[in-house]
Amino acid sequence: MRIGQTSFISFVSKGLSSAAGFIATILFARLLGPEVLGKYYLLLSIVAWLSLLGSIGIGSAITKRVSEGTDIGEYKLAGGLTIAVIGVLIIVGLLLFQDLVTSSFEVDRIGFVIILLAVGLLGSYVDAMLNGAHKVHVAAVLKVARRIARTALQVGGVLLSFGLTALVMGYALGGLVLVIGGLYVLGGPYHLPQKKHFERLIDYAKYAWMGRLEGKTFQQADVIILGLFVPSSLVGVYGVTWNVANFLIIFSTSISGALFPELSKLSVDDRDQQVASLVEDALSYTGLVTIPGLVGGLLLSNRILRIFGDEFAQGAQVLGLLILSVLFYGYQKQFTNALGGIDQPKAAFKVNGILIASNVVLNAVLVYSIGMIGAALASATSSVLSLIGGYYILGRHIDFSVPVAEISRQIGATVAMGVLVTVLNGALARANEPLPNEIATTALIILGAATYFAVLVSISAQFRTVVLDNVPKVASLR
Repeated sequence: MRIGQTSFISFVSKGLSSAAGFIATILFARLLGPEVLGKYYLLLSIVAWLSLLGSIGIGSAITKRVSEGTDIGEYKLAGGLTIAVIGVLIIVGLLLFQDLVTSSFEVDRIGFVIILLAVGLLGSYVDAMLNGAHKVHVAAVLKVARRIARTALQVGGVLLSFGLTALVMGYALGGLVLVIGGLYVLGGPYHLPQKKHFERLIDYAKYAWMGRLEGKTFQQADVIILGLFVPSSLVGVYGVTWNVANFLIIFSTSISGALFPELSKLSVDDRDQQVASLVEDALSYTGLVTIPGLVGGLLLSNRILRIFGDEFAQGAQVLGLLILSVLFYGYQKQFTNALGGIDQPKAAFKVNGILIASNVVLNAVLVYSIGMIGAALASATSSVLSLIGGYYILGRHIDFSVPVAEISRQIGATVAMGVLVTVLNGALARANEPLPNEIATTALIILGAATYFAVLVSISAQFRTVVLDNVPKVASLR
């Protein structure tokens, strides 16, 4: 399957998945309130960090080695065994130090952490194999099914008044959809690995783990640190706001996910010019959704967050900063993704190190000083610093250009969208809000998006070509 089609399918799948989660979050916010959601987000953050420790880059190494096309069965089994051993050690550690964990982070039951950790490690293992086997589109579809299953189970449990338990168990049981479905699609082979297979996995993972750590730091460090200094209710507000911002990054992550195995193959064949061309294509469309999302988020921040409940409106003060963070991060990920794809994990390690060090230090200082705003400011600053570092470091390995013209067209279309949304939003305010906030906000978003894409299609011949070349053909999953 062509990269454009794979990216589009992945984007649509992630969009549907995120939309389902978005709707569920609105329901949970209204029924459970920010305090319960704060505990839930904090629990997921703890599990995310433990899952990272459980794979320590092995997942990325599995994707890389499987994508190379040799000894696939050996690498699949070697990776699974390695993750399983580390996972068991972490669970033993949790049981030994459960009092410390529960008291430090207000975790009610250590069993919740263990269940989520086990399912998370299994899911990351299967996802890594699917990506390495060039089945990114299959993984994307399975993630939609996982999200739908999670949402259905969680909503059912919440309506039955199981509260936090419903959120946790629904999340875990829904996660098995990806595991079972992915293993079925992958099938065999699984061959007994030799020492060299473990060594090659570890050789890649010893630098690739930094990429996983970087992702978790960007997504979760602020939530963990907020949990140490502010009440659970404020963590809940921040978590919901962060989810809104994260909704806009799905297209850029779809591109990087589709490109990685292709970059890996081209790198093995020493086709550097094609690698550079793919990187430039990725940069052309990384901000396709996030650039207009930034302006829309700034203009409609209060409206969007009031959908979750009036108490969540205080998140409007940080929504713009968080969207700016994911915009910078989306471009940065294309650089680190390319470095990993061309087998330069040590270089990617340096870029990731910039984000991790700056994010953790800034979060610790700014969250303590100015709370939620400090967390958002730390995320934005660390993402732009790592973006600059990624640009210069990738430039040492391949000769590529930033597609300034195409990005400028996206900015131009965004300006047109922003003018329309500003006028319509002002008209609604002057008319004393004749429509319910949910309907008005949805209408403004749809009209704004339609305007943006209509203008972009009219001014960008390259975008028109990409749309015509890929969208009509995405029905074929072969």
